[in-house]
Amino acid sequence: MSEMRFGKQEYKGNLLSPLPIVLIGSNVNERANYMVIGYIAPFDFGRYIFFSLYKKRHTRIGIHENGTFSVNIPSIDILKETEICGSKSGRDVDKSTLFDNFYGKLKTAPMIKQCPINIECELTEFLDYEQNDGIIGKVVQSYVNPECLTEGKLDMRKVNPIIWATGGDFNYYKLGDRIDVEEKKDD
Repeated sequence: MSEMRFGKQEYKGNLLSPLPIVLIGSNVNERANYMVIGYIAPFDFGRYIFFSLYKKRHTRIGIHENGTFSVNIPSIDILKETEICGSKSGRDVDKSTLFDNFYGKLKTAPMIKQCPINIECELTEFLDYEQNDGIIGKVVQSYVNPECLTEGKLDMRKVNPIIWATGGDFNYYKLGDRIDVEEKKDD
C-alpha cells in the first residue's frame, strides 16, 4: 500500500486523464494504416503535437518512410473500427479498408473521413526513449466536419469523442455535459 502524505495517498500512474482517443495515420508501403494512441499532447498553442509509441509498431515505419502522419479524432459512432485499430497490427490486418481515406496538403498522411477532426502533421523530431519513440510533428493543416461547429467554433459535444481513462480503470467513456460558468459582475 502506498504511503499517506499531506493527507493524500501516493499514486503511481498517469493522473493527467481522461484524454481523447486518437487514430494516428501513416502510409506504410503506400497503404493507409491507423493505430490508436491514448497519450497525445498539443503544445506551442497547438502548432505542434507530441506522442510516443513503441518502436515495434507498424505505423512507425510509415512515419519514418514519409516524414508525415495524421491525427484523427474518432467519434463514438466508429468505436468498433477504432477498437480494431487498437487491437490489431497493420502487419496482419489491412486497416485502410475500415474507413474512407483522404489526403490533404502533405499527400502522404492518410486521414479518415468518418472522423470529425483530422490534423495533418509533418514530422519534426524523433526522440529515443529506449523501447519507445517520442514523435513531434508540426501541424500543417486541420480539418473539421462543419456540423461540429457552433457559431464557427468547435463544439466537442458534437464531435462526440471517445474518451479513455488512461490512469484509472483503462476504459472508454463519452464526454459529459458542458459546464457554463456565469460571469461575475461587479456591483
